[in-house]
Amino acid sequence: MDTLAAAEKAVIGILLLIEVVLTAGNVLSRYVIHSGWSFTEEIVVALLVLMSVIGAALCVRESGGLVSLTLLTDRLPKRVRLALDILMILLSMAFAAVMLWYGIQRCLVQVRTNRTTAVLQLPEWYYSSFIPIGGALLLVHFVERIVDDLREIIGCRGGEEDSEK
Repeated sequence: MDTLAAAEKAVIGILLLIEVVLTAGNVLSRYVIHSGWSFTEEIVVALLVLMSVIGAALCVRESGGLVSLTLLTDRLPKRVRLALDILMILLSMAFAAVMLWYGIQRCLVQVRTNRTTAVLQLPEWYYSSFIPIGGALLLVHFVERIVDDLREIIGCRGGEEDSEK
């Protein structure tokens, strides 16, 4: 999975570079020739969505990468914490699966209706496809986290690990 994470990081870096170039070019265009690039907003917003879903998937990879409230769970024995972590991951996987499913359904509707974007007249499903892509990446990294947690639970021995907090 390190290869996937490295690819995700590279994609985010490239998307950020594209956003910076487009935004800076738009600003310079407004000041120099007094006319902005109307297409940049559409692309920058779409790329920001894609960066966000890829970034969220990357955060899942790391324990504590996503926002979580651990005030109570930090006080529990390690096995209980890991079991609760697995429960939360399963619930999050359900959310990611819904994101994937409804994202695909939305794209299919947009393909059938031939809807296009306002400025560039690109098919809307191009941008909408970022949602199911994000859902799929989230699912992959959630599975990775569950496997890690299960390995840790199996590796726990009796009281010595349970007493750690």
